[in-house]
Amino acid sequence: MIVNKFKRVLPVVALLTVIGCSSQATKINAEDAGKTTAVTATEASKVAKKRLSPEENNKIVVRMYERAWNQGDMKIVDDTISPDGLDHSPLSTEKGTAGFKKIIQSFRAAMPDLKLTIEDMIFNGDKVVHRWRVKGKHTGAPLFGVPASGKEIVLNGISILRLENGKIAERWANLDQLGLLQQLGVVPAPGQKSTGAPKK
Repeated sequence: MIVNKFKRVLPVVALLTVIGCSSQATKINAEDAGKTTAVTATEASKVAKKRLSPEENNKIVVRMYERAWNQGDMKIVDDTISPDGLDHSPLSTEKGTAGFKKIIQSFRAAMPDLKLTIEDMIFNGDKVVHRWRVKGKHTGAPLFGVPASGKEIVLNGISILRLENGKIAERWANLDQLGLLQQLGVVPAPGQKSTGAPKK
């Protein structure tokens, strides 16, 4: 009789044991999964901090233009452009911020009332595109070797900037160099003679 009862109870005990083991395994797997999820979320958060939205990238560039070009704050250039950033120009490619700061300082020295205005802006992914206009009176230092003329100078251009981790990593610019030289008198406009070329 006892043997028969034992035989009937044994399968139930075995089943409960299996269920218990499965429950424990499920609990362990759930805990491991929770830890994995937590780690993954932390890593994703770190990556998210580095990847700014196109709107945020645009704000960085606009702030740099305003403070560097319009206010003469060169520190903002170091704060917003990567030390390894590349500045591509039609003639060469420069690394770092020295060349870019030199351009801004030379224009501001020549046109103390210089004002840069952004006419259009497009931003997508890691790139920001601006169509801009620089305007001011040439009453200061020589510009491209031309002494102060008192003329109001207008320079139009387009810049493309690529940002990485919140810093400007590359910059391309196309500007109306011919129009600038014509306004300075270095290159004659159609039907005019050159009057502003530096004397030797």
